[in-house]
Amino acid sequence: MNMNASSSSAPPALLIRVHLTDGSTGSFVEADEARAHKIWQNVDPARLFAPQRIVIAGAHSKSVFVCCEIVRIDFVRQSSGCWEFPEGYSDVVELSEADFRKHAHLDQPALMPKREQPTPVGDLLVSFLQLQFRQSPPLFLMAEFSVKLPVENQSFMRFLLSKTGFPMRLRGGGIGVVNLANLAGYTVYPGVAQIPGDAWIAEPMTSPSGQLHKIQVEV
Repeated sequence: MNMNASSSSAPPALLIRVHLTDGSTGSFVEADEARAHKIWQNVDPARLFAPQRIVIAGAHSKSVFVCCEIVRIDFVRQSSGCWEFPEGYSDVVELSEADFRKHAHLDQPALMPKREQPTPVGDLLVSFLQLQFRQSPPLFLMAEFSVKLPVENQSFMRFLLSKTGFPMRLRGGGIGVVNLANLAGYTVYPGVAQIPGDAWIAEPMTSPSGQLHKIQVEV
């Protein structure tokens, strides 16, 4: 597996991008379809970051990544599907920040659907998520899922706090696997009506970029 992209005009059988918590990215290509297929088959998104390290070996190098320092790994492969999404979600796709703001109506609050708006069980609900990480830029996602019974509607929150990995479709093509162990928090629009009994009821203050507003306190 080579660190540099192939000089051929044909795309590689597999492109791997490893995103670390310090903001750096390591990119690797595999030209052989059989080896690319074997890598793909051996990926289990939920357990991808469970080992202590991931090793990627080339003809002249060996790269070792500590899993707890990986934010996500992208896999770009021609004509490939996606691993199963978690908790009954039918689709999870990465968005640009601009598309996230547009579709979540962050600049048009009057158009934002309310969280407590009733949706019949079994109907498709589209939500927009902003995932915050400790040392990395946020990820913006669109997710589609079938509405469950009220007692089941906290399952996705429990999954996001599980510190495992989950797949998403990349807006540029390919599949990314996010390391939830580095998740600091998330906001979902509109989210399900049911909330934990200990939830605080308050409205978010947002800046023009859509980030949570930071209040500076003088002491």
